[in-house]
Order: sequence, then structure tokens, then C-alpha cells
Amino acid sequence: MTRVLLNRYHQRSQEAFLKGLPKTDLQNLANQNTPSEDVAAALTAPLDKIRHIHYSWLIPILKSLPEGLKSLTVAALPQPQSGRLCKFLKMHHPKIPLSPPVKTFLINTLYERVDKKKTLPVQYLPQTELSILASLSKDKLIVLIDFLGLFDLAESIRQIVDTKTLKNIYSCLDAKKQQFLRICLHQKEKVSSHRLDLNLWHGECHSLHKILHRRGLHRLGRALIGQHPDFIWHVLHTLDSGRGKLLSVSIAQEESTGISSALAQQVQNTLNFLKKE
Repeated sequence: MTRVLLNRYHQRSQEAFLKGLPKTDLQNLANQNTPSEDVAAALTAPLDKIRHIHYSWLIPILKSLPEGLKSLTVAALPQPQSGRLCKFLKMHHPKIPLSPPVKTFLINTLYERVDKKKTLPVQYLPQTELSILASLSKDKLIVLIDFLGLFDLAESIRQIVDTKTLKNIYSCLDAKKQQFLRICLHQKEKVSSHRLDLNLWHGECHSLHKILHRRGLHRLGRALIGQHPDFIWHVLHTLDSGRGKLLSVSIAQEESTGISSALAQQVQNTLNFLKKE
């Protein structure tokens, strides 16, 4: 917070302002790599924060609540979270008029249980080549993951000579994915991974999409290795908890020299391609 305040109010006079601080505090300030001047980000209400969390992360917490309190908490949540939780929990949407103080209390209590570590706002995190991911919606992240899986498909296609299999693969991809696949085929793969074996694939498009999506999740997870933990938290909680947990497994893997940076470049290139639409 001190770094943000300095950026906002003392950009030209930081040395004079800080000269009385102990050396350890000065070093701690120097380690705060945030260019943000947005003081208001620290004051974001939990209601606004919780809107950006996928409802699936709230389910285990809500299930642990007494039935009456569960209904009140769901009623306090904004749409579409409230409606989707009612559908998942098989409950009628509670028509309970909540006063603003009660609603605020319930949301604040729920958010404290979701974000136990008090994650930093996105605005205060170090800027990296992947920072844009924290601003993407769930749907856009899923599209990115699907396209990242095409890198694995390209690597496998190079080994396929059966024209019928190739025709089946291309028939499962829309025009834009076919275009991106051709780009991947003309690039040398910089990341060695377990080759995608399509010999056991029986030609169903749904099955292929599922396989490629898992591969895309793995690539994105490995690209996120070494990123700020709070940045990773924001990305995971934008996605549903199922995908988030799969990503976590890949992120937890040990970093191989240069692998994450190469994959981060692939993520950037894929995003640039998708932006052209």
C-alpha cells in the first residue's frame, strides 16, 4: 500500500519522503514491484470481488452452512451466481428481502472463506507478459485453452500418414482452428511433451475436443509456473473449480529451464491470433 501511495502522490519526491525509514523497510519497498497508482483498488467491496469468482468455488462453502443460512447467503449473492447456485443445489431461489447491512455481512463473511489468504488486487501485482490473463472472462480463457491444445495436435499430425484420419481430424475443427493448426504445423515445437497418441481415437469430435482441452489446460498451467501466487489465484477462480484444480496440478510441477517462458510466448501468440477476429 505504501508503494501504491508513493506512486500516486510522491513520484518526484520519493527519496525525501523515505529517507527517515530503516534500511529493512526501504528494501521491502524496493521489492514491491507494482506500477499501480490506483489507491481505490484496495477499497474494492467484497460484493464486487465475488462477482469475478466462478460460482462453483462457492459450492463447498455453502454446503457446509446450516440450511437457513445457506438460503440467506444465496439470496445475498448477485446474479447470475445466485441463480446458478440454486440450480446446482436444487433449491428454489429464496425470495427473502435482505436489508443492505445484512446483505453486506453475508457477502463479506462468504468472501473471507473463499479468499482466506487475502489475495492482492490484480492492479497491485507485478506486470508480466501474462498479466492480460487476469482480465479475461471464463469464456475467453476456455477459448484460449482450446487453441493451446492445437499445439499438441500439430505435433501428432506430423506423424500421421493415413488420409482418412487426417480428414476426420480436420472435419472436427472449425475454420479458425484449422487456420491456427496450419500455423502451428509451420512452427518448430520448442517444448517437448508426451506425444498425443490418436491411434486410440475413434473419430468422435467430442472426444477429440475433450482431449485437446486437457492438453491446453496443461500447457497453460506450465506457462503459469513461477507467476505471482495471487495472479494465479485470480486466473484459477475465474475458471470453474474443476478446470482450476486441473490447472493447479500442472502449475505445481517443477519448472524446467526455459519451458515456462517458451509456453508463455505460445500463450501470447495464441492471444494475438484470437484478437485478430
